[in-house]
Parts: sequence; structure tokens; C-alpha cells
Amino acid sequence: MARPPKRPLRGGAGAARGRGRARLSGSSASGSGLATRGENKHPLGDGEDQAPYTDDLLEVEDDDDIRDDAAGLFGVDLGDGNQPIDVDGDDNDGGVEVSTDTHGTSSGKKVSAVWDYFHEIKEKGIRVRAICKHCHARYTARSAAGTGHLRRHMNSCMKKRDQASLVQSKLALNPDGLNNWVYDPLIARTELCRLIARLDLPLGIGETDAWEDYIKRAHNPLFQKVSRQTTTRDMSKLFDEQRDMLMKSVLPVASSISLTSDIWSRNAKEDYISVVAHYVSADWELQKKVIGLRLIDVSHSGDNIADRIASVVEEFGLIDKVFSVSLDNASANSRAYEILQPMFFGYLGSYPTPTPTDPNKVQYLLVHQRCACHIINLIVKSGMKRLKPYTEDFRTAISFLNSSNQRIALFKNYCKAQGLRPRKFGLDMDVRWNSTFLMLKHLLPYKEVFDVFITSNYGSTLLTAQHWHVAEQIMIF
Repeated sequence: MARPPKRPLRGGAGAARGRGRARLSGSSASGSGLATRGENKHPLGDGEDQAPYTDDLLEVEDDDDIRDDAAGLFGVDLGDGNQPIDVDGDDNDGGVEVSTDTHGTSSGKKVSAVWDYFHEIKEKGIRVRAICKHCHARYTARSAAGTGHLRRHMNSCMKKRDQASLVQSKLALNPDGLNNWVYDPLIARTELCRLIARLDLPLGIGETDAWEDYIKRAHNPLFQKVSRQTTTRDMSKLFDEQRDMLMKSVLPVASSISLTSDIWSRNAKEDYISVVAHYVSADWELQKKVIGLRLIDVSHSGDNIADRIASVVEEFGLIDKVFSVSLDNASANSRAYEILQPMFFGYLGSYPTPTPTDPNKVQYLLVHQRCACHIINLIVKSGMKRLKPYTEDFRTAISFLNSSNQRIALFKNYCKAQGLRPRKFGLDMDVRWNSTFLMLKHLLPYKEVFDVFITSNYGSTLLTAQHWHVAEQIMIF
């Protein structure tokens, strides 16, 4: 017998194919005209041919429980069937994250593999963000957003890690042992600023072709150029970081501070006053830190010097920690110390010492340590004044030699002819009291050749035996 025509289902042909079997309840079977178990009624009208169905064409079930189907499709036991399912379409392993909270919490068991690579960030018990454990990238992590974007980042991050592992790494010797070294442009820029500061190099050295060729060929082929503007910003940032570290971490730990100050002049006719803090660290090591280098574009009077020093000390919060101040042995510095005493007496204190003329006079216990090097400098200069006629003749002879390139070449050839290594001689400086010693120290080994050359070219006898005797006695002193 021919099969009866199929009745179109309400869900369409696609829905018919998607359903593996029809489910009928007992109440709906009686009023729908569909065949039930044991009956041969056709669902069409009475005027059409009817054919009985066998019992195995339709299977009737008494419930709508889909838990077995969910377990077959997703591999998850839904329990009583009241839990929502968050299906990750990108999971290759069919992972499903089960949650019992519809507001974004993740109290249920997480079976998606992405959570092995991310940290969960929760706010008030609700998961809101995820942070990658390797590159620390941040992503939204609410349950409604799914985990597809997290899986895509995980796959990308893993590929980058695998690629980095294929690159040959370098070993760096640290106090903790040998570790893999990876080039970091930020560290390179910071160390470039340190190098520039220590050697007084130009700020634009990091962008020159010569510097790039040297670093890439000799040290690191991954080096990146650094412009002058970037170096300037990095230098300012490094200065602020070091200054903040001194103000917040280093100096607050010190119980007492000793200050030294001096005025420094540069070629641009600008004067700066420096303030240096000396203290003993927790490891009983003497430390010194430059805490101030201020422009002093006014007269070097005691009031101006005291004002600059006090502003630096107050800025670093060291007013109550100063126990001594070391300054040059000059009248202006003595006046500056008198002004600073009432400000810095907090550490050692004071006691009243009334006098008939000043009944309110107070004796401050702040230590004024006069600079010993400056005192020695004054003593040496006083003694050198007596030998000034001799030292002036040596300066004249050296200036005569250095004033002509032709004479320098002749002296060089003369030294080679006498079997001596040629060299140049420099003049002493007033601000460096040991420079006269160094000038004579370099000149004495060339006593014979220098004397003969100057006498034959100067036109008269400039240096005598008495001059060299004085020079030898200065060296002994």
C-alpha cells in the first residue's frame, strides 16, 4: 500500500528535519486528529485514501524533558533543568560555562579553557573583567559577553609567546644568577639618560647615525633611535623620579643630616649654589646626595646664600634633622650661618645665654664646620704668593710654547730626537689650588729638553737653575 502524503509541520521543513521524533501528550492526541498508538486513523479528511500506520512510525512520550538531549549535544549535566547555558561558539573543545547567577557571577563550575589564562576581577561578587596572565591585557568578562573574545586573545597571545620562544635569547648575569635577557626600549632610554648625565653628553646623541651604528653593530641589533625631544622628556622624568625617591623614601629614614654648600661658576657667567646632604644609612654606610643646585643670579651676600639654602632644606622636609652645616671660610658664609641658626636648631636644640647687653640671647647648638679644604687652599695660596715670581716665569714659558703650532711641532720632534715621549703642558688655575702642583709635576721630567728649547727659541734666558730648584722644593712640600 502506498504511503499517505505527509502533513506539513508548523515549524516548516527545516524544523521537521531538526526534530528526531515527534512528541505527543495524552491530552493533545485526542483532539488533533493525529494517530495514536494502536489506531489507524489518517490525519487527512474522510474522502481521501487512508492507510494505517504501524506502531513504530511515531513514538509518543509523556514529558518534555530535554536534559538527555542537552547532555548529548553539550556534554553538560543540567541537573533539574533550571540553569541557563552560556555556549561559547568559538570553543573548539565544546566548552560551556555554567553559571547559577543571571547577573554575571561565575559561581558555577567553569569548563571553558580560557579561564586557565585569565584572572577574574569581581566587583560586589560579580565578574566584570578578565586580565591575561601573560600580557596583562584587560577585557570585559560579564557572562552576557561570552568568552569568544577571550579565546581569540588567548590564541593570539599563545602564538606570540611561541614565536618569542623561537628567538635566540641572551643570558644576563645578575646577583641571583643567570637569567634570560630581553631588550626593553624603556630601559635603554633610561640608561641613555644616565649616561648623558654622567658624561655630560649632548641630548641628541641617541638620534645620531654614528651612535645607532655603534650600538647595533657592537651591542644590540634591536636598538631604536631616540630623538632629542624624547631624551629631554625622559631626562626630566628620571630627575623627578629620583627626586621623589629621595624625598619620600631615602631621606625620611635618616635620623640626622649634615649639610655642605658651595657656589659653582660656569663659563656662561652664571653662578649656582649647591646643597649636599650627608647621612649614615641603615647599613652604617656614609651617603651623600645632591638635593639642590639653584641659580644665584644676585650678589653673593650672606642673606642671599641663606635664603637659597633654607628653601632647599625646607622643600625636602629636613628642617628638624640638620645637626651641622659646612661652608667656606668666607665672611659672607659666616653671615649666612648666623641667619640659618634659628632655622636649623630643632635637632640639637638651644639654651639661653643672657648677657648684660642682650638678656634674651640664645646659644644654638647647631655645629658650624668650616670647610677644611678651603682653609688648606687659603694656606697654600698664601705660601705661593712668596714664590709668585718663579711660578709666573713657568707660566710664561708654557704659554710661549703653546701659542704656536709650529713651536709645538718643533718641540715634539726635539723630544723624539732625545728619546723622550712628546707631551703637552697645561697651565694652572686659580680655582684649583692643586693645579700648580700638577703643572710642575708634569714639567720636571722634561727639565733638560724644555729648558734648552725655551732658551733657544725665546731669545733670552727665561728659566734658570734657581727656578728648577724652587720647583723641586714645591714638589717636596
